[in-house]
Amino acid sequence: MNSSHKDTLYIILNYSFNENIFKLISSIEKFCYSYISISLHHDFKIYITYNDFYSILFPSKAKDSTYFLTSNYSGIHESIEESLNNFLSTVPEFDEKLFQSNEGKKNPINIILKKILLEVNKKKIVDVSQSPGGFFLGMGNGENISDKIILINDSEEDFENIDQKYIFLIKEKGIKIDILSLNKKNKNEISKAITFFTKGIFDYVTDKKNNIEQMLIFENMPIKFCESLPKINTDIKYTLCYNKSISDKIFECSVCHIKNKINNIYEQKPKDDDNENNESKENISLYYIEKENNILCKNCYNKLKK
Repeated sequence: MNSSHKDTLYIILNYSFNENIFKLISSIEKFCYSYISISLHHDFKIYITYNDFYSILFPSKAKDSTYFLTSNYSGIHESIEESLNNFLSTVPEFDEKLFQSNEGKKNPINIILKKILLEVNKKKIVDVSQSPGGFFLGMGNGENISDKIILINDSEEDFENIDQKYIFLIKEKGIKIDILSLNKKNKNEISKAITFFTKGIFDYVTDKKNNIEQMLIFENMPIKFCESLPKINTDIKYTLCYNKSISDKIFECSVCHIKNKINNIYEQKPKDDDNENNESKENISLYYIEKENNILCKNCYNKLKK
């Protein structure tokens, strides 16, 4: 599958050496595995930032994209581990250069957001150009993009230096920004504003709620397709949850295919020696034939008994 047609999950970890980096990356990894296991239409990218420095943890090599097609989680883990070790070994050297440099600071998150916008635009152009009449049909469909950004903040500092222009453009593309705050000293005023503006989710770690992997899965895992389908005509066959609301459904007779509203008794096996009185039988709308796994209306059931 062409990667340009996939829905991409972008995870940006703003790291400040407050959390254990290895446990944190492990939690993010497991969440990403769960995310892409839902469908081959999903992939992800993981960025890490520190001060004015950033690096991509995955995919960082040309062969990394092939791991999505083969569900090679071991290959993904090894690639992330190698990239993380390179990042950790580069940070002291980068800190020294930054201390000695008089150059203006560049916010790495702004750079990453700009990259994401360029990738989304490129993906949109490819989709439009490959469909008949796509230029006209694809106009104004930015809200259909299913890419997503999750910002994980380990710092005491909020995102005051994020360029509002990028946030506005990201919202215009229909992309939500979810933020998970890990530092209890952070007031998160800007974070809450960003998530509110882009219709994303804001969450933060507390003493009682600190399992990061679980928080990511509960808040950010896509809804299964079957659960998001409309309940067309309230018909049982369009949902997997029919057992929870069986009394509200409409069943169809297996013989005459007439739909009947269920009233009182739902499961009955026909018996020749049925001694129930007529009054109780009047309350029965449908009969369930267990042996044949069929549902019969009253008329077809009576014909079957003759």
